[in-house]
This record gives sequence, structure tokens and C-alpha cells, in this order.
Amino acid sequence: MNTLQPFANDHAALVERLSDADPSTLVMVLVQLTGDMSLLDHYGPMLSKPGAFEHGIPAGDMQTLLGRLADVLLDPHHVDPEITPEQLHRMMNVFCREEVSARYLPMLFEDLGFRPTPEHFENASPAAKARAEKFNVLVIGAGASGINAGIKLNEAGIAYEIIERNEDVGGVWHENTYPDCGVDSANHLYCYSFALNHNWSRYYVRQEELKSYLRDSAVRYGVLDHVRFRQEVLSLRYDNAEKLWHAVIRMSDGSTREASAHAVISSVGQLNQPMIPEIKGLEDFRGEQMHTARWNHDYDLTGKNVAMVGTGASGMQAGPATARIARHMTIYQRAAPWVIPRHNYHNLVTDNVKWVLANVPHYARWYRFLLFWAYGDGIHDALVRDPAWKGRKDAISQRSADIRKEWTKYIDEVMADRPDLRAKVLPDYAPFGKRSLRDNGWFETLKRDNVELDNDGIDHIEADAIVDKAGRRTPVDAIIWATGFHASRMIYPMEVVGAHGRSLRELWGDDDPRAYLGICVPDFPNFFMTYGPNTNLAHGGSIIFQAECQVHYIVECLEMLLERGEAAMECTKAAHDAYNDKLDAILSRMVWTNEGVTNWYQNKRGRVTTNSPWKLVEYWELTRKPDPQAFRFIGEDA
Repeated sequence: MNTLQPFANDHAALVERLSDADPSTLVMVLVQLTGDMSLLDHYGPMLSKPGAFEHGIPAGDMQTLLGRLADVLLDPHHVDPEITPEQLHRMMNVFCREEVSARYLPMLFEDLGFRPTPEHFENASPAAKARAEKFNVLVIGAGASGINAGIKLNEAGIAYEIIERNEDVGGVWHENTYPDCGVDSANHLYCYSFALNHNWSRYYVRQEELKSYLRDSAVRYGVLDHVRFRQEVLSLRYDNAEKLWHAVIRMSDGSTREASAHAVISSVGQLNQPMIPEIKGLEDFRGEQMHTARWNHDYDLTGKNVAMVGTGASGMQAGPATARIARHMTIYQRAAPWVIPRHNYHNLVTDNVKWVLANVPHYARWYRFLLFWAYGDGIHDALVRDPAWKGRKDAISQRSADIRKEWTKYIDEVMADRPDLRAKVLPDYAPFGKRSLRDNGWFETLKRDNVELDNDGIDHIEADAIVDKAGRRTPVDAIIWATGFHASRMIYPMEVVGAHGRSLRELWGDDDPRAYLGICVPDFPNFFMTYGPNTNLAHGGSIIFQAECQVHYIVECLEMLLERGEAAMECTKAAHDAYNDKLDAILSRMVWTNEGVTNWYQNKRGRVTTNSPWKLVEYWELTRKPDPQAFRFIGEDA
């Protein structure tokens, strides 16, 4: 059914439908539909930078824009003009309100739909396709990355099974169910590029809705039947003679089974092993304890004296709901996070916007790029230290100082009536040094009569109380640990033993993981990772974007392997070391390693093991096509 047909005789109704949509995005849509570049000259100066989400389009100009767009949409003879790379580049520059490198064009030609993305194995030789039919892959984890891997393996015609320790798909979005759990990335970007969801209820959805999206994707693309639930991979060992990975898998009843695969994709992620700090007396506490990632819904916090330890993302989301029902809540904060407002964070998506996303050509893709730039590459330079910077020590460049000023102004405004709290919540480090968080009512929660913010640190825990380093003893019925995860202890506790009998744990130690592109490790043939070392995004963007890059690269590797007729491939030590040397050099200039900054991105020695320093377009380029020179290939008879 033509969804525009009902508007054929009601131009005004179509204009009304369009009126809720983002004006900057509508301008780009009209330019793409008409090829009229003069629109950029007229409307360009009226647009704001992505992220500001403002515009200066007068009402008359806005009505003209909406009316002309409605005319084009209702024209039954309309044919989209061809947009040249030069025109697209100009559109990008106007849209972003700054000069954007032409290196973005190849990525945008795919992501904006100007050029169809070729399917995996679409151009593979008959011999490679025949080998693919005898090849099988073991995927570990059915979160966003594991589901993505299954979708692309289906596309490539490669057999696989996914081992998932939980009873359902979703990964972190299945395991984290604390109150008000949700994304703090814009979810119109936090989704698969090939499966955009036009029906999100909010701009920042809650856990249940995101998990439903992932489950629906698994069903839609035929992945769910490949998932083995309530099973856990205990160990993997590479067999040099058979050129196979042998897995020991624990079943739900405690028994074990064995499985073999030609290749393994580990999609267990970085944020799956909850971390509770070692504090003197913890074992003596007799009350309730729960980590935010293992929330106990059977315990009623109503009327209780509650301690929340940690003010990271999960604490900030669970805190306000907990404070509303607790008798008293004491929040123990090690370092104040940057808490900022975000456009549309609390807003529902209107029916009009849902309709525009689903029915107006090119709108959803341009809106996705708006979010990509506003919360990704458009702010990347604010994370890079300016070596010539001589300004304040809590900033790393002029742009960093400008952002600090803007964010501080917000804190000053919301804390104007509580100068005592203002000093406690104002960070003393540069923006983005730790993960910046969204104000979901956090500051108002801290002002409640039944809430106290403790910055002195915990000295020890007693059977029914917490004593801080200033000597204050606070009676406590329950402790909520909002203390994050063992992010640097990747793939733990699974044992993975490579071709030379050495395990990843021996190679990495307890907290120093390294990998080529965050995906491959020397001496571990046909072993690939998603969300591996140095692939986390700490400033914005979308980790699902990262996962798509990694899965694309992995399947490209498998296609190259099968085209060559080899049994296995492993990255060379030279390629691995060169990549990590370059990585560490760039990380040394990033805000996360600035003097005085501590965060969960660093291991015990201060090396950043979790975060990617690359712009999103740079990582997209790095993962488009594997370099054969970076790998050693192993034949069947090797």
C-alpha cells in the first residue's frame, strides 16, 4: 500500500505530518529528492550544528520548505536525481555546519543508501561457496554483537551455533534490569544500520524495549533457531592437527558437552562480569547486597536505609527511583561525573515523527547521520589533547575548555539553591575524562531530604552500617553496588588456549588485553572477537556501529580464507604489535590518560585497555577489508 496515497487530496494534512520532524534533516531530504543545491544556500545559514538541535528558520520559510517537500512526495512521477560525490560532500558540510573530510563519502554512500551494501559472499567463487557449506562457526554470546554475527553468517551461508548462558537473547540488555535501566545513547543510532527501527517509543528507550528490538531482529533474520540457551562455554582449545577449535560447554543441569568448530567468534563483550570493590568488613555485612547488573527484584527497598556505592551510569539511572521509595539513601561517590542535559532525553517520539521516519524517503538515514555527527565524530577532537594548550588544568584544549564552561553553567543553574552540593558535583577533570552522563533527575534526587551524597570514601563496613573515612557511621539495611565491571579482564572466566598451548590469560595477564583491530590475536587461528580490547566508545556514537564494523571484518576474513582454500588464518605478531604501538601512541594524547584522571578504561598500570581512540569513520575504514599481509594462512596439510 502506498502510505502517501491517503494524502493525495489533502496536502495540508501531509504538511502537518511533516511538521514535527527535525528541520535540518528535512532540508537534506528535500535537497536529495530534488537535486536543488540552491536550497543549501538559502537554508544552510539558518541551520545549527548537529547536537544543538536548534534552527533559525522563520515560520514563512519553514512553511515553504514543508509545502515543497509535500509537493515532491505527492508527485506520482517523481524520480530521485543522481547525487554526485561532490554534491553529497557539499550537503554534508552544510548539514554539519563545518568542513567535513571527503573521507566520509564512501561510508555515507553506503549508510545513507546512495549505494547498496553488497551482501557477504555475493561475489564469492563457486569453490569458496562450496567450502563454506562445510565450514562451521561457534559464536559465544547472543547480545547485539552475537545476533549481528548470526545475521551475517546466515547471509554468507556458513553454519553456526550461538552459545548463550542466559535464558534469552539481549546480553547486557537482558542481564541489567535495575529500575529505569535504559540507553544513554540516542537509540535511532543505537540499532543495526540494516534494521532501522522507526517505531521507538522514546528517543532514549528503556531496557525492555531495546531487548525486544534485539529479540525481534534475531527472529526476523532467522538467528533465534541457532541459539543454545542456558549453556556456557567453559574452555576453548585449538587443535593444530585437526585445525579445529574444541569447546567444553556446561549445560543447564551442570553436565558438560563438547563441540568443535572451524572458527570462533567471541561476543561476550566487556561489561558482563560485575565488579564489587574489596572493602574491609564487607564479609561481615548482614543486610541485603545487590549489584545493579544482578538486581534482586524480590527484595523490597521501600522504607529501607539504602547505601548506593558508585555514581556511574547504572547508579545514576537506578538512584532516583530508589530514592523515591527508600527511607534514607546515602550515595557514596568516588569522583563526580559530568552530568549534562541531552536533547530529547525525556521525550516520547510522536506519531508524526514515527510516520516520517517510516515513510519519507531518506529521512531516517539523514537523521541517523545527524546523531552520528552530533554524538560521535563531530565531538571527537574535544577528546584529543592540544600539546600547545596552556590554559586551565581541567581542560585539554580550547574546545575542551569551552565545553567545560557550558557544562559547568548547567550545574550552576540546577544547583543555584544548593551551593553545598555544587562543590560536590562539579568534576575537577576535563570533559570526557570519564563517561559523561545524562541528567535524568539526578541533581533533583541529590536535593531530596532523604538523600545524602558522601564524597569522603568508605573506610570499612560493619554488620549493619558503613563507616566513611571521615568517621561517620551510617546504618544501612541494603547496599547497592553501582560499581561497574571487570572491563579489562576480558573473556574471563573462559579459558582460551591457542595454537602453541598458551592461554589468553597467560598472554594478557589479569587486565592487559591487546588485539589487532580489537579482533584478532597472534597464535589464535580463526579466533575472532567483537567488542574486544580498545573498541569501546567512551564519548558517543554507538557500540552497535562498532559491532557491525567488527562483524563485517570477521566475515570478510572468512570469505578470504575460503577463497584461498586454506584451513585457518591468524594475524601476524608484526601486524598486531605495529597496530598496538600506534594505538598506545594515540591513546597517550587522549583525555582518558590526562594527568590526574582515573577511570575504568585503564588497567592497574594506567594503560587504557577498553577504549577506541579512532574516529568512527577511521574504524570503519580499518575494518572494511582485511589485509592479507597482516595474516599467516595455515593449509589443510600444515
